[in-house]
Amino acid sequence: MADVGLRMLGNLYSQLMIDDAWCVRRERGFTWWSYRLAQHIEVSHPFQSHGVEVCTVRIWTETVGDVDPRTSPAIVIAPFNMHATSDALVWSPNTSMISRCSSAVVHDETIGWMSKILATAAVVQNAGAHNQAHDLARACGGQPAASNHPSNGRRDERDDILNMSSHVLVPEGGYPSRFTGPGMANASDFLVQMNFLGSADATGLTCEVPFTRNEPMAVTSMAGGDQLHTSLVQIFTDVAHPEAGNGLFTLMKLPVSPNPQDIPSIANALNAAEAGGQSLSHLLGAWCPDPTSDRTLAFCSFVPNMLSHLVRVENIVWDQSVRSQFARSWFGSNAN
Repeated sequence: MADVGLRMLGNLYSQLMIDDAWCVRRERGFTWWSYRLAQHIEVSHPFQSHGVEVCTVRIWTETVGDVDPRTSPAIVIAPFNMHATSDALVWSPNTSMISRCSSAVVHDETIGWMSKILATAAVVQNAGAHNQAHDLARACGGQPAASNHPSNGRRDERDDILNMSSHVLVPEGGYPSRFTGPGMANASDFLVQMNFLGSADATGLTCEVPFTRNEPMAVTSMAGGDQLHTSLVQIFTDVAHPEAGNGLFTLMKLPVSPNPQDIPSIANALNAAEAGGQSLSHLLGAWCPDPTSDRTLAFCSFVPNMLSHLVRVENIVWDQSVRSQFARSWFGSNAN
């Protein structure tokens, strides 16, 4: 049997209903053109994580090329990443390119439902890149990253799959959040099980997850400490996305206070690291300046109503706990 990465690759190719004429396939990936921008999907070779064979899936769509670094691209894309759904805008100084990026770690027990989530993320990413390319190019002094199939040339007609957002995602977002209810409230049992201090009700959840260690803020304060050891995770069902409508909004804040001027570049570096497969968390959202203040970094993501039958709140909390500790290791390895 093929490894989980290759099986995921086949699943995504099938679910995206890709026309072979507009695709270039590789051993562990492919590039395809839904219209003018190239989208790439690649899977890593299998590796062991906690005794389980896993693979990293990376999905990215080239959006703006020839970016002028003097326009401070990391600052330009930061507000867009505050409204991330399932991907991050990432600026690469090495290639002068801005891309929309997603990633995930999959194994045999998650391939079924995760392939459906990633297929949706790929479509949202692809459509978003086409919609944003011209505006971002003007803001960053670049050009939309249009390219052609090496054999069949320019694609002049949009693939129908790019209409999924307007035909399915947006209409579903017009209904009340499908995450509100017992499933959300019952996540409190998971918090107790994981020893994450917090609470949940039918409309949302708040908890602390380890950064340096699993010591709640209240304990740190009582001990007279000035360095917090946990990140704050907040999940809301009553915060609508400006484009996708209702669903589930997640915000995680780190217990760090970098120079506010450095936050956009740090957020971009974290997004680039996760997009490159350096984390065991899923990059289905984006690092950005904290949208509620200018004092720290945050991770924002939004699950639209149309994915409510595939996403469990407990999985989101766990993923943020993995991300929090990845960020701690990243800060440690990038300390001055």
